[in-house]
Amino acid sequence: MTEIKVLVAPGCGSRDRTMAMVAEVAAQMAPSVQIVEVVVESPDQARELRFLGSPSVQVDGRDVEPAAQGRDDYGAG
Repeated sequence: MTEIKVLVAPGCGSRDRTMAMVAEVAAQMAPSVQIVEVVVESPDQARELRFLGSPSVQVDGRDVEPAAQGRDDYGAG
């Protein structure tokens, strides 16, 4: 099953809008997809999850933002 992770920093102002957008697209394209929200709270967790900024969306572990490819400036915030 495909997994979509929505990675957010605590208090992210775009969290609700991003979660709604992801849910809407998933419902239209892949209704059986699993959507998981992850609150990134530490630099170690950010590195582990390859978190580039809030919010970030990953499908099966890959960031959907093309500009994210090859970057390694991970951070919690």
